[in-house]
Amino acid sequence: MKKSVTAKDIAKLCGVSQATVSYIINNRSDQKISSETRRKVMETIEALHYYPNASARNMRTKNCTSIGIVCARDYSRQAFLDALTGISGFLSRLDYTITIFNEEDAASMQEEHQYVKSYFSGLIDGLIYISNRDHDAFIRPALAHSIPYVVLCMDGVFSGKSPTPHAFDLALRDCARFCRDKGLRDIRYFSIDNDGLFVNNKYPVFLNALTEIYPEARLSHVVCASTDRNLEEMQAFLSDYMEHNIFQLAISQNYDIGLILQREILKRGFSIPQKIKNLFLNHVNFYEMAYPSISGIHVPYTEMGEYAAKLIMAVIAGTEDCFPYQEFQCRVVHRESTI
Repeated sequence: MKKSVTAKDIAKLCGVSQATVSYIINNRSDQKISSETRRKVMETIEALHYYPNASARNMRTKNCTSIGIVCARDYSRQAFLDALTGISGFLSRLDYTITIFNEEDAASMQEEHQYVKSYFSGLIDGLIYISNRDHDAFIRPALAHSIPYVVLCMDGVFSGKSPTPHAFDLALRDCARFCRDKGLRDIRYFSIDNDGLFVNNKYPVFLNALTEIYPEARLSHVVCASTDRNLEEMQAFLSDYMEHNIFQLAISQNYDIGLILQREILKRGFSIPQKIKNLFLNHVNFYEMAYPSISGIHVPYTEMGEYAAKLIMAVIAGTEDCFPYQEFQCRVVHRESTI
């Protein structure tokens, strides 16, 4: 079993008291400690890879140093990882950790959620929800128990006090204007019904934007039923659909469908510009590296994650009223699939 180095071990090796080690670690300026002693203790700490026990410190100070992350099932893997990069990058500079909770459906109130128990047990200070769907239902446990929280979604970041952002919705309006400017009337919006869950479904928002900006367009919602996002099921459905339907633009918000659609489009006649345009309503790195590259919407998830971390710390500290609200911009990136 791995034996952890303790402050007592550091003190013994350096020939000082354990209290002195604690003073140096916490950078106490009210204690008279020589620069030579500080140097010796810090070098020993670094050589032995000593880290103070966070749990013990939390018990002493009655403060914890962890933020809970609750991610909905409707978030893509890359989006989650990008958001997490921003969150952890900021929190690590404050010596905060993150605790990820595996919640199948945080809108359910059938039992107490693990993150609620963790908050009242003093294991986390607050919550960052990562979700794109019914925010009111998703954050209900935090509201019911007065737990500090913020929400990170495709539209931006918000708390209980800040205004709800609309960055992604505005990008969808840019997509509608693109359809109008290019004269793309026959449009198909593809969604996955994944065991009853519509992942990242923005069809109603896009429909409203298109109705207002380009009422002449003919938009159809094509739903592909899938069990556990089975690629063979999606492939068979989309192949059959493409065989029997003619249209000008394919829109999707699931990267599995986006890739399969691109393959089916090219199977029916490889050409650039493509006979059928393909626009993915999200951002995935490998879409840029594909050939032909696939157009999409860039969402600044990493920057949103850092901002969410800063905002939750302000909410916890009670200084949110002085915190500058930040709007984010999602932008349409046109590549070879829409030229």
